[in-house]
Amino acid sequence: MGSSPAERLFAEGVAFHKQGRLAEAAASYAGACEADPAHVAAQFNLAVALHAQGRDQEAERAYRRAIALKPDLVQALNNLANLLLAHNRVAEALEALMRATAAAPGFAPPWNNLGNALLKMGRTGEAAARFARALEIDPSFVEARENLGRALLALGRAPEALPHLEAAVAARPGDAVLRFARDVAAGARPARPPDAFVAALFDEMAPGFDEHLVEKLGYRIPSRIAQVLGGWLDARPRPRRVLDLGCGTGLVADALRGRYESMLGADLSPRMVEKARARRLYEAVEAAELSAFLDSRTAASADLVVAADVFVYVGDLGGVFAQAARVLAPGGRFAFSVEGGGPGEGFRLDSTSRYSHADAYVRALAAGRGLVVTHDSPEIIRAERGVPAGGRLYVLAGSPPAQELA
Repeated sequence: MGSSPAERLFAEGVAFHKQGRLAEAAASYAGACEADPAHVAAQFNLAVALHAQGRDQEAERAYRRAIALKPDLVQALNNLANLLLAHNRVAEALEALMRATAAAPGFAPPWNNLGNALLKMGRTGEAAARFARALEIDPSFVEARENLGRALLALGRAPEALPHLEAAVAARPGDAVLRFARDVAAGARPARPPDAFVAALFDEMAPGFDEHLVEKLGYRIPSRIAQVLGGWLDARPRPRRVLDLGCGTGLVADALRGRYESMLGADLSPRMVEKARARRLYEAVEAAELSAFLDSRTAASADLVVAADVFVYVGDLGGVFAQAARVLAPGGRFAFSVEGGGPGEGFRLDSTSRYSHADAYVRALAAGRGLVVTHDSPEIIRAERGVPAGGRLYVLAGSPPAQELA
């Protein structure tokens, strides 16, 4: 007695899937589902093949059909939650993961993903407990160990985080981003984080960045720059050319709207670049690291260089100051914020994975590059875990125009 049409199509789909022929696999699985709408494995495999092709809306529907047929299908609940988290649908993902952990409390992946969902909701302590639960179930679960280390680090518990991050680095020694987290926990002071760390961080934040940063964390440095420099920029002879370093979604361009002729932006995060371009306030926005971006500019080509809340992700500012001094036109301005900005020397990498810079360090760098501090004000940069994060806003002036020279 031969197998049913649904089983033949399902077997065909599995063969295609193993060969990496995802579109053909999905077509065969879809045929199996049509022949037998109650074929749970075909619905599940169809969802997996569709998701692998980036066809997430169709994949979601297939996962939900599989779950409707078998409500305790834990792998489908877990995969659906991952898909939802990727699209920032956190509440729906949380519901799926709660069902998964209830159905299979001894299966580690949903506990890890439940931690990820809680992290996205800002519930870091609860997230750490879920990562720890995943590790209790499977001590070899490297992703959960890394996640637990990162969560503990975010909670300011670096000594507890360090062994978890050390173990994760041992398992993945080539991961520069993971090594940076380990260095933060160990109290090291690398000159800057890996580009991949910054790009991934802001790619993840891009969808709700403005609302989160401005409305929830009270971020106001772009508007403060406009208050401090607006009059000066209005009086600056045309063309008023601005370089926006680490431009994010374009908040600086929005704050300075109408006060410049051209603005070029650069950001490491491709998703942030898309958001900034959508504002249509820039002449161009590049996906680039700020030093490389400045290197590509000609000397004396900018009237204003801005770095709003950017240097928290750059430790050693010496190179950036040298490049900014080179690209500033006579009489130009270099405006930026730092966290810290108080007594001390040099820069420090904090447990938040951000850098703070001492006032003496900033002033010494400025003097060494012939830049003069024309404005210096204490600022609340943002809230950090509900606590105001203090810093300073600086404006440095480049060499004066020829007519101002004695």
